[in-house]
Amino acid sequence: MKYPFYTLSKPVVGSEAKKLALAIKTGGSISNEAAIATAKRIAERRKNRKITHATNT
Repeated sequence: MKYPFYTLSKPVVGSEAKKLALAIKTGGSISNEAAIATAKRIAERRKNRKITHATNT
C-alpha cells in the first residue's frame, strides 16, 4: 500500500513501546482485535459468496 507523501511516522512511546519491545524479544506479535474480527468477517463473506456462486452455475 502506498501512503501519501505527507504521512509522517510517529514514535512508539509508553505502554505501546513496552508491548512492542516484549513482542520483539519473544518473537510474538501485536494485533488489533477489532482488525482481526473485521478480516475474519470479510474472509467468511468471501467464502460464502464463492460457495453460493459455485452452486448457482
